[in-house]
Amino acid sequence: MTNREAGINVVREMMGDQAAAKLSASARSNTFGAPIAAYALDQAFADIWTRPGLDRRSRSLVSMSVMIAMRQPHEFAIHMGAGLNNGLTLKEIEEVLIQALPYVGYPAIATALAAALEVIKERGLDVDENYAGHRGLL
Repeated sequence: MTNREAGINVVREMMGDQAAAKLSASARSNTFGAPIAAYALDQAFADIWTRPGLDRRSRSLVSMSVMIAMRQPHEFAIHMGAGLNNGLTLKEIEEVLIQALPYVGYPAIATALAAALEVIKERGLDVDENYAGHRGLL
């Protein structure tokens, strides 16, 4: 199996067929950004996500933490979805936000929390009928 095939398999397992096909097509496209998609598949997903030493759940926790600190809500949402697919629970993801809070501050957590709530809504994971939606931190 080539690095590209391994990377595509990791993306498929963590993010689904559609994400794997989209990233693979982007890497093959010979258009602007294609080399970046290729590096993502060959290096980030094939070389790093398949290394021994940390399981995918742990790698998801690390990735989400980095995205919180960098205030990258779109990437946080992607990695939260992958984390859920890698076996993380909503409670564990909430604990990541709480753990990061004293280090990155409320604005960074509020940004990630809004992204998290979108993932929760998209996946239909909020089953509390009394929940009226995220109202912000204040």
